[in-house]
Amino acid sequence: MKIALVYRAGGDYTPNDVKTLVAQLPKGAEVICLTDAPFVMDRVTCIPLTTPYQGMRGWWAKIDLFRPDITDDLLYFDLDTVITGDIKKLLKTTGDQMVMLTDFYHPQYLMSSVMFIPNSAKAQIWNAFWKEPQRHIAECTVTAKWGDQGFIRGVIGDCLHWQDLYPGWFVSYKADIVKVGENRWATERYSRGDGTLPAGARVVVFHGNPRPHESGEPWLPAYLTHDATDPVFESVTC
Repeated sequence: MKIALVYRAGGDYTPNDVKTLVAQLPKGAEVICLTDAPFVMDRVTCIPLTTPYQGMRGWWAKIDLFRPDITDDLLYFDLDTVITGDIKKLLKTTGDQMVMLTDFYHPQYLMSSVMFIPNSAKAQIWNAFWKEPQRHIAECTVTAKWGDQGFIRGVIGDCLHWQDLYPGWFVSYKADIVKVGENRWATERYSRGDGTLPAGARVVVFHGNPRPHESGEPWLPAYLTHDATDPVFESVTC
């Protein structure tokens, strides 16, 4: 099992977001980062993306998680994930079924912010996407079939859900934490939080806006910064 991250240059994220997330991951875990802009960082092995994914929304680079040349089972996290508790048990996930999040707003759908990807599940998704990539990109633009997670659901139908396996561990910042009337990111329709981090929460998903560093929450890791000028992030060939 390896922990996998995906970073594309030129978007909302910098290598500092990779550094911040890696600092929160269990010590000793092997971490790979699939990227179009390799960099040097402790604990991280950079692997170039198979294609630049030109003209595609950033999430489509996650298709590289299913590439055939990486044969390990993978535990994937979006870069805007915040770890608030012990997640070592997730590294012991096994089996031939994928594990994904139930969408926090639309529980009938899947969410790809955190995924367990067994090697045995990769070929079906990889082959389906590259058979007709432009069609999938064009189709996956509505709530019922949104982005990479909508595509994956269209291929596999369903899978195991993190919220069922570990009740209370996975929470959404906008659905489960922010309080309506007190936080500008809260909405009457979806937000049900009381303004505090739920007891037992171990993984906080920041889908969309805000990014973690924009939320100003007191429970964020002290080292969560957003400084892209750190010289450690000079791009080099891995």
